[in-house]
Amino acid sequence: MIVVVGSTNFDIVLKVHHLTREGETSSASLLQQYLGGKGANQAIGVAKLNSKCCFLTSLGNDWAGGFLSNKLSEFDISLFANRPDDFSGQAFIEVDDLGVNRIIIYPGANGSLNKDFIDQNSHILSKADLILLQGEIPWSTNLYILEKYGNKCPIIFDPAPAVPIMLEGIEKATYLTPNESEFSILSGRQYKSLEEMIEAARLFQRSIGSNLILKLGENGCAYFSDTESFFVFPIEGLEVVDTTGAGDSFNSALAVALESGENIRDAVKFAVLASGISTMSEGTSSAMPTGLEVRKLKSKLSENQPELVDLDDTESYLQYVQYLHKK
Repeated sequence: MIVVVGSTNFDIVLKVHHLTREGETSSASLLQQYLGGKGANQAIGVAKLNSKCCFLTSLGNDWAGGFLSNKLSEFDISLFANRPDDFSGQAFIEVDDLGVNRIIIYPGANGSLNKDFIDQNSHILSKADLILLQGEIPWSTNLYILEKYGNKCPIIFDPAPAVPIMLEGIEKATYLTPNESEFSILSGRQYKSLEEMIEAARLFQRSIGSNLILKLGENGCAYFSDTESFFVFPIEGLEVVDTTGAGDSFNSALAVALESGENIRDAVKFAVLASGISTMSEGTSSAMPTGLEVRKLKSKLSENQPELVDLDDTESYLQYVQYLHKK
């Protein structure tokens, strides 16, 4: 059983001609409402891949809380929701004609996902085969889970959004899965090249001891541990429509593969397949693939896709990346 502890948000997306300027009143051409939040996305991703999932989250005592609860009930998820006297977490998202966005997040009920609620549901967490965490709830709650359950089962922590305070305890996670911008925040520096970031990631993993999976978007991902390190290339030939939920899809699929007993290499390759599929449709949770969709894509690919190379072959990897950028 995979237990996801994390955020649920009510997302309001406004399509506008241009992002609203200071003092300006503008009109939106389209308004869309979605179930969102990294916790909810990852819980749905796990459920759609046919794994048993329990989701611990916090929903407001408002209309949005009822909407979000109903949406979650459409999936095969065991929901355990804290219901504080607050509004549900909400994200207000402006998207202009060029696809540039501006986002304001009100954490709301997500800020009330606290230690007491975790203790009230210890009977669920103590039965977990694997735990998924993200950064959209208080760090003190994530740290409490890492300290209490880190020695009992694997924990995957997605530091999104990343904040420097996470460095105080992040080593207690079994797997850490930042993307490029999140890694820059955690490591405290910007990188001029992919090669420079990869070398920094190697050193960062050695300093914290946790297994590190650096998500590199269109460049695939890199894995670092005390015993091995490797790259997994992205899937070639996919028609990318929306990359918004790719990171959540990756984490969900990684958890499912590891929980089913796959070795880390096959688990990361499975996660790359799933996240690739998620980019071929608009939306986040709606774009999460099913197990059948992953198997169908795998059957269409050559035997070595997604391709994996050991970190010792860094030069070949970087040459491949340069080739992709020239296409």
